[in-house]
Amino acid sequence: MSDYCRRALPRWRTRFGRFVAEVGVPEIHKALRNHPDPEVRVTKGAIYEWLQGHRPSPDRARALVELSRGRLSLDAIYSHRRERDRLVREESQEGDGRG
Repeated sequence: MSDYCRRALPRWRTRFGRFVAEVGVPEIHKALRNHPDPEVRVTKGAIYEWLQGHRPSPDRARALVELSRGRLSLDAIYSHRRERDRLVREESQEGDGRG
């Protein structure tokens, strides 16, 4: 597996990543770009940045929880980077024969 895939795949296996994969970036973008609060509106690029480990603002995180209808929690959103990093480490150890 390439280094890129090794780094990219875990972001889709976290609780937040699975939600984004199930709903789709275009649908999340559509819902948030039309949000009544201008502080919540986002670009598709912002959603991909969240998947890379950047954290959404509290207002945007709350809007994501609302959009998910309970499938996501603030903890799932804000622990995404830590969860992704753990998966990367585990996969790296398996690749080294230590896992």
